Amino acid sequence: MNNIKYTHKNMSKTLNIDLKICGITSSDSIVTAAQNDISSLGFASDNLHGPNTCDDKLIKKLIQECDHYKIDSVLLSRYHTLAELIKQIDYTKPKTISCSYFFEKKNLLSLKTIFRRLRIGIAVNPKKFNMKYFDSIKSLVNVFYYDLNVYDKNDITTYSLDDCLNQIMSLKELKRPVYIGGGINFKNAKKIVDSAHPDGLDVSRSLKDGDNNISSTKLNELVMSLLAA
Repeated sequence: MNNIKYTHKNMSKTLNIDLKICGITSSDSIVTAAQNDISSLGFASDNLHGPNTCDDKLIKKLIQECDHYKIDSVLLSRYHTLAELIKQIDYTKPKTISCSYFFEKKNLLSLKTIFRRLRIGIAVNPKKFNMKYFDSIKSLVNVFYYDLNVYDKNDITTYSLDDCLNQIMSLKELKRPVYIGGGINFKNAKKIVDSAHPDGLDVSRSLKDGDNNISSTKLNELVMSLLAA
């Protein structure tokens, strides 16, 4: 993915970083994203552990709304079988798939062959980090999503940026866009950007209200923190 400059409509300054907001579950959030020039939204399949997941029917509807506003849609899904994933992609029609498991290279090749315009993203976390594997598939990958959070069935463990910085820097050497997510908010976002220089930030709960809708106020707070000298 090319680095997209994010320009807040009420600001003269520009962020030279892409903002992706994940865990979207409502049409209201898509409208708010469009009003604030957010270029990318993520939808978590209910086959995953973690919060704010959706079934395929709702994801399909929300992705259609993203298409209307020309917002990139990213489907985060767990790999069971290639046939099941192909069926899910064909039904929901995302622009990007974020694969949460280590796919065999031949399976990624199959996805690229069947869905010629589909962008391939690989979800990475501190516990599942294998540079040899990442290097072997980099020619098929459009973007890496590095998550500081590790989700288990009943628990979320958040790793510090300092603990993960070496992994992130190694990933950047593959010359593919790297997004960082996991517990990002207005208090730590600038440190993450200044330390790791990611191509994008993948933000979720810190930008939501009590109904899991994107809050323009919280989004503005994040942008202001990133623009601070």
